Formats: sequence, structure tokens, C-alpha cells
Amino acid sequence: MEKLRFKRALLFPLLAFVTVFIFAFGLGTIFTILNENVVKEWAVVAVGTAITVAVPTAAYLLDRRFGQP
Repeated sequence: MEKLRFKRALLFPLLAFVTVFIFAFGLGTIFTILNENVVKEWAVVAVGTAITVAVPTAAYLLDRRFGQP
């Protein structure tokens, strides 16, 4: 039991780090490509605004559908 707890104590922070790294690297890459190749800053503003609106909206809808009554 102690080995399992120790493994989880190491695994969960590592998974958190990897997840944050993937999201940060992915968003940074997307924003850089949009800024360099599309409509410069306005594409980045549009995608950032869409993310800012879409994430809380999706969370609300998922909570409403799968949350406890």
C-alpha cells in the first residue's frame, strides 16, 4: 500500500506538469502561427476571445448536463 501511495505522490504532480506544458506549448504555437501567417494581431485576439467565451460556456453546459441535480 505504501508503494502505491508513493508512486501516486510522484505521478500526479508529474502528470499535472505535463498537462500544463502541453496546453501552454500548444496555445503558444497556435498564437505564434496565427500572428506570423494570418491577420497578425487580430487573429490572436479573435482566438483568445473565442477561448475566453467558449471554455466557461462549455463548462456551464457540461455541469448542467452531468452535474448533480
